[in-house]
Parts: sequence; structure tokens; C-alpha cells
Amino acid sequence: MNLRTPRIALSLAATAALAWAGPAAAETPQTDGTVNVSTVYRTLDATTWDLQRWTWKGNHDNLQMESLLRGDLQYGPRGSNENSFVEQAYIPYAQLEGSLAESWEVKEDPMRVVFHLREGVYWQEVPGVMESRELVANDVITSFKTRWDNPRAIPTFWDFVERWEAPDEHTVVAHFSKFHGNWPYRLAWGYYDGILPPEWQNLSEDERADWKNAAGTGPYRIADIQTGRQQVYEKNDNYWDTTTIDGEEYLLPLNEKVVYHIIKDESSSVAALSSGRVDIMEAIRWQLVDQLKKTAPELEFRKHVATQGTYIALKTDEKPFDDVRVRRAMNLAIDQRAILSSLLNGEGELLNYPFAQRWTEFYTPLEDLSPAAKELFSHDPEKAKKLLADAGYPKGFSFDVQVCSCSPYHMDVVAMLQAYYQQVGINMNVKTLEYGAFRSNMRGDNQAGGYLMNNGSGNPIQVLRKSFMTGQTWNAARYSNEDFDKKITAAIHEPDTEKRNASIRELNDFIIEEAVPHVWLPTEMVYSAWWPWVKNYHGETRIGAVKPNAIYARIWIDQELKDKILND
Repeated sequence: MNLRTPRIALSLAATAALAWAGPAAAETPQTDGTVNVSTVYRTLDATTWDLQRWTWKGNHDNLQMESLLRGDLQYGPRGSNENSFVEQAYIPYAQLEGSLAESWEVKEDPMRVVFHLREGVYWQEVPGVMESRELVANDVITSFKTRWDNPRAIPTFWDFVERWEAPDEHTVVAHFSKFHGNWPYRLAWGYYDGILPPEWQNLSEDERADWKNAAGTGPYRIADIQTGRQQVYEKNDNYWDTTTIDGEEYLLPLNEKVVYHIIKDESSSVAALSSGRVDIMEAIRWQLVDQLKKTAPELEFRKHVATQGTYIALKTDEKPFDDVRVRRAMNLAIDQRAILSSLLNGEGELLNYPFAQRWTEFYTPLEDLSPAAKELFSHDPEKAKKLLADAGYPKGFSFDVQVCSCSPYHMDVVAMLQAYYQQVGINMNVKTLEYGAFRSNMRGDNQAGGYLMNNGSGNPIQVLRKSFMTGQTWNAARYSNEDFDKKITAAIHEPDTEKRNASIRELNDFIIEEAVPHVWLPTEMVYSAWWPWVKNYHGETRIGAVKPNAIYARIWIDQELKDKILND
């Protein structure tokens, strides 16, 4: 049953909330196309379809799922261009708009956030799971409560929510025990906050893990999953949202299907783009760009510094990495600048983690850090040897480092790291793992002393909390500092924005220059490319924490232009 209703008379406020009016388009959208994508995570299948397991990748794979808020693309390259919308999990508060929530209010005495849900938003019908029905307030509350009760919940993630309330069917109130400076990310547009119906929550674990049972309110439904090959998403004919192009309003999505192509081999992915088998490739290493420009000169490109940090997390709760002198030596032994200039051909940045350079209001440039911090980015093997000797390792030591075969950069850089460490007496044994085993080893009994990883910068509060706070899931270095924990907790609950921002800037500098839980490595530059037949697209990849569904829903394919380019 199609419950969609025509939108004939919309108030100005509703129109602004529902429509992303991009630049004028000369063509009329052809809404019957298929968008083929080699995504940012082209080498990775879905980690799990059971979203109660707190999988970080769920937002990316479950295009049928939506959250309360999202990033407003009018602030991106199709509008004011204040935000590239490539960040993994950072959207300034002023650049948010309603998604399932039409509007929201922050209130005090008591501290709470009131979400006003849209009317006329319907759950998709899922045979054997649920019939289509309207989204109501208790659905939202149940979604949060059920996920929070799961034993895999990230510690402290929602502990600031004292209780939930539904005054009516379209109002949800989150009452806080105290102010939380990152509440929009934690509750409304980040990871783990996709709203799922009670009917799905009540399924068994095995049933939730079956993609055929996936339920949501979003622009797509999961149509077919072929592990190691592709994920196919079909248009939700009963979707609530619209967009305006050239003064005319269109129901979303503007295409019939979106297909994720899982391509583990880099050369195969480039060939798929060059041949037109994929329309968009969201992540391309700099080494391949010149080749693509020659083989497919019509392609459009954008580039940006990758949205994650690259580093070796050193296991700080065990010898030898429990000694900060050893951790400093591990940094001084390698030549980060040589890695950047040779391996990356200068296509990257020396310091882009924990805070990303795009966060201009938070980021401290390397040249403005303390001498102790600057030293870590110099190559001084003699001082590294002295620090090792002072720490009781005059002859060096051996350690294992785990690396994922899913990252070409990591597979390339480990040989350079081995050579640098040999010069100071350190023997680094490389353990290469497929992503599943690699990820499961992090913080597990099988985690090695060194863990070479990419980790999304996320946002300023999130990256400090998840990577360096005691006991947090993504704290691969197992770093623990009681004073740091107290200060980050105080910053999180500081209601004064200026004071909070100043505190987290200081904590970021402390992690880099004093704590040194990681071997800092350069962050590579990433390119994206798409064919001219991809319309109403400007290189955006995320409108929330790795959430692309609202972006894909606005793309349409000019099939005539595609046929012309490929056949010329």
C-alpha cells in the first residue's frame, strides 16, 4: 500500500526543512536510473546486520535507516560551501537540520531536549516482521532503550540521559542528568542512533542478523546482498522526503536503485570506474589519479585530506610500551616527513590526528605546538636509542604489529617502518590480517603490542573520549590516565561553549606532546571521482556519522549522456 500523499501546499518553514535547493539544473531528473558506487569502504562487506551489536558501519550499509537530525547540504558545495560534507562524524551545530525530527528545542530546568517528530513518516513494510505504519514517539524511545540495554553498548555513551518521555505521539523528550556538550552527535546524527522499530527489536538475534528483515523509514530498502560482490538497495516508494531542482519539487529518491560494489582489489576498482561500470568512486589513492585522468578524461575529481588518523596504537598497559620514553623513541625512530614525501608523494598531511586540520576552531598547527611535541615529528634515531637505553632497553626489543590487508597504505608503509626500527635495534614482526580478524583483535586477548590502524577523527569531543579515555572501545592503546579522564569528563559537561572548546584544545595538545600513546603517521590525501552523467552530486559523502543515504537519494543518472560518453 502506498501511503505517500502529494505535497501541494507547504509552509515556508516546512519547505526550507524538506528541500535542499541546489544550483539551477537545466535538465529534468530521470528518476529510473541506477547509481553504481565504489564507496569509501569498497573493500568491506557489512560487518553485521544486527544493529543491536553496536557496529560502527551500520549507518553506511543500512540505507533504510534514519536518525532524528542530519547535516544540511545547503552548507556544502551545492550551497554556501562552508562544509565539504566528507567528515566522518563532525557537523557543526549550526549546520544541522531535521530528519525524522522536524524541529528540536534545548531547554533547561530541568535540562532536556525536545524533538518534534514529522507527521506522515511511515515504516517500510517488511514481510514476516511488520506492516507499514506511521512512526510514533514510543518507537524512538524503544529504539534507544533497547540498544542501550545491549551488553555491547559503548560504556558511558548514553549515560547522561536520565529518562525518556513521550508527551504525545509526535514528541520525544530526552531528560538529561546533566548537560552534555556532544548530545547532538550522541543522540541525533551520530553512530548508533538510527531509529529502528520495536517489531525489529523484538526479533531473535539470528533474525536481526538477516538483512531480509531490515526495517526503517529511509529512502531505500535492502534488496539483495552478495557477500564479497555487491549490496543492492531499491527505492522506497513510500518515502517522506522531497528535494527542489530548478524550482520544481520532486519526491525522493531520484533513482530506482543504489548498488555498492565490494571490490577488494584496487586495480579492479579503478578499472570498474574507467569502464563506467561504477558511476562514482568515493576514495582513490593519489597514485591512481593520473592514470584515471588519461583513461577517462571526462571524470570529475575532488580531493581532501582523509577523514581519519593513521598511527600505530602502542599497548600502553604492557611492557615495553608502558614507559613513555619508549613511546617517544618509537616516534623519533621513524621519519614521518620521508614517509609523506616519498611513499605519499607529498599527497597528505603530517599532523591530522587527533584533531583534523579542517576543524580550524580547534586544530593546533604543528608549528604552534611545544618543542616536545615538534620533536616527535623529527627523525632522530640517536636520541631514540638513548631513550630506549634510559628505559632499560639498550639493545632494543622485538614486538608484533598487526596490520589490515584492507588498507593499501598500511601494507606499503610497514616495510618502511620495519627498516626505521631496525636502525635503533627494534625488531617489528608484521602480522597481516583480514579485516574481520583484525578488527576483532582490537582490545581483545589477541591484540599485539602494536596495532597499525586508521581511526576516524569523528569530532573533537568524540575523538578524545573514544581513543584515550580509560576503558573505551576504540582505545586501542589502552591508554589510561585518571587526570585526563577527569578533565575530558568536565569538558563534556561544561555548558559554556568557549570554556569547553578551550579545554578540549588543551587536552588534544596534551595527548600529542606528553601522553604519546601512538606512533603518529602522516594522513594521506584522498580523491573522489564521478562521471558527468551523475547529476545533482557534488562529491559529498556523509550527512551524519558515515551516513550517505540522503546524498544518494538526491542523485539521478542521465542515461542518454552515459550512453553517449561510453559509446563515443
